[in-house]
Amino acid sequence: MSTVMQHRFVRHGLFWAAMLAFSLLMQLPAHWGNGAKLYVSGLFFNQLPASLLATYPLLYWLLPRLMRQRQFFAFLPLLAAWGAACALLTMLTVMCFDFVIMPGLFHARPDPAFHRGSYWALNYTFFITMLTAGIAVTVKIARQWETQRCQRQQLRQQRLRTELQLLKAQLQPAFLFGTLRLLQRLTAAKAPESPEAVLHLAELLRYMLYESPHDSVPLADEVAMMRRYVALEQLRLGRRVDVSLNFSGAFANYVIEPLLLLPFLENAFRHGTAPALDCAWISIDLVVRHHWLELKVINSQLPGAAAWTAGAGLRRVRQRLEHHYAGRYQLHLVPEPDTFLVIMHLPLAARAQPVPGRPQQTAPVTTLQPQLP
Repeated sequence: MSTVMQHRFVRHGLFWAAMLAFSLLMQLPAHWGNGAKLYVSGLFFNQLPASLLATYPLLYWLLPRLMRQRQFFAFLPLLAAWGAACALLTMLTVMCFDFVIMPGLFHARPDPAFHRGSYWALNYTFFITMLTAGIAVTVKIARQWETQRCQRQQLRQQRLRTELQLLKAQLQPAFLFGTLRLLQRLTAAKAPESPEAVLHLAELLRYMLYESPHDSVPLADEVAMMRRYVALEQLRLGRRVDVSLNFSGAFANYVIEPLLLLPFLENAFRHGTAPALDCAWISIDLVVRHHWLELKVINSQLPGAAAWTAGAGLRRVRQRLEHHYAGRYQLHLVPEPDTFLVIMHLPLAARAQPVPGRPQQTAPVTTLQPQLP
């Protein structure tokens, strides 16, 4: 709606102007056909006052009571009383117009052609008043319904955004606490890896706090975040896990939903690095080509381990995929007795101009190699 139409006085003025034009158009066939006199003065001094006095009590007193109390049968007597009052009102306005307005302003006597019969009978003004009030009520109800529909839609969108933000911020507590314990050991031993480990964790948390609210982020930033996550996990787990990383493609040319790929890495490190595994290993391949992303994550796991396919983490990932890429992505989970494979194909949107004020991660991320025994 335009700014002008948002003002109530403008909307009401246009409504009454339209109703006057409609009443005038109704007289034109008789005027053109048999030369009947146009009832222009009566529109402004009889019909318009009667319609105003009848419509606004209905709109701002009777109708709100019905919508607030939701008691239709209790509303009927009030509506009947309003109709009777309107009938009396239109009779009085016709008499006032004929015996006060016409002689006083126009120096004319009542025209019998317009007023055959008794003044105490339902007249043309009454039926036009009923029609005007009915149209006004219809417009008001339709507008309130549209307003409530927009409000419900905004609430649904707000709730969905809140849910999506909660889904994005699902970093596993085990990783965070384990990394903090690792930093404590590194700093206590004055290990040379300490500054870079702190930097990786700080950048990872910054990314999750400040980038996750955005609808999309540069794919290069998402890949850098994944590298930092893997680097911290490698440093935390030491040499007992073999990690293979293969990232290739024009990451700087595309954008992606933030933190969408992290759950696959979290699952691989959670189930692929169990202490009981003799030779733990994880392979992560991410390739971008022709506006498509292909992610393959395969990890070792203990036979009989709990499958991620039935967990809450996968449900959260699928919810986000359905919201942003419904019908356009492919996700295949292949659980085997001693391995777990994830293959995902995702369409990518081309990156627009960089967003002002958003820092871009362009520096290479170094994979830390553990030096502690």
